Amino acid sequence: MGERIQRVCMSILTVMVVMLSLSEDTKGNNDFAMAPMSEKGLLPNPMSCVADARKIPDCVESLKQGNLKDIKKECCIILLGLPEDCFGILFPMRFYYRVVLKITCKLIGIF
Repeated sequence: MGERIQRVCMSILTVMVVMLSLSEDTKGNNDFAMAPMSEKGLLPNPMSCVADARKIPDCVESLKQGNLKDIKKECCIILLGLPEDCFGILFPMRFYYRVVLKITCKLIGIF
C-alpha cells in the first residue's frame, strides 16, 4: 500500500513539473530575446549572460538576498534588459525574482 502511494505521489509530482516547464516556456510572448549562445549553439553562454550583470557591483546578490533597498536604477535597467534565458542562469527561480525586481523598480520610479 505504501509503495502505491509513493508511485502516485511521484506521478503527480512529475506531471506538475512538466506542466510548470511547459507553462514557463510557452507564454505566448513572441518578442523576447534569446540568450547569447555558446560556440556549439546548444546552450546559452553563461559568461556572455553575466557580463552585463557584473557591471553593477552587488546587483545580483542584493536581489538574491532580498536587500531591495540596495537596488538602484542601473540595476533595474540591466537586469530587466537581460534575455529570459540569461535571467534563468542568474536566478534559480527566474519568474519570482523577475516579479520582485519589476515591483521594486516601479517603487523606486524606474518604470
